[in-house]
Amino acid sequence: MVGSGSSGGDLQTPQFDGANYDFWAVKMETILIAHDLWDVVELGVQVQQIPEEEEGSGDEGSEAEQIPVEPPTISREDRIKNAKVLSLIQGAITDELFPRIRNEKTAKGAWDILRREFR
Repeated sequence: MVGSGSSGGDLQTPQFDGANYDFWAVKMETILIAHDLWDVVELGVQVQQIPEEEEGSGDEGSEAEQIPVEPPTISREDRIKNAKVLSLIQGAITDELFPRIRNEKTAKGAWDILRREFR
């Protein structure tokens, strides 16, 4: 098996320690584009809107008759892509920087935090 020897497969990301953000960002962008994952950072994960039931139909039914609206969902493919990119970003920063994005659930959110702080 050909690879870098890391448990993450054959993908090596540059390590970001807080210095030279612009260089790191360009390298990461190129890697993510090469793996067809950059759209997750650029656009974020796309929420699938659930069609609403006849809005404004004038029906004044009781609350018990009203169907609760489900929150928007993210497709399985987008969840997986987001997790891949978030994992790459988390793995590409030092332990000292990790707490800054620890609670972020989206790759775009993590990227934006790092960009705001270090650009």
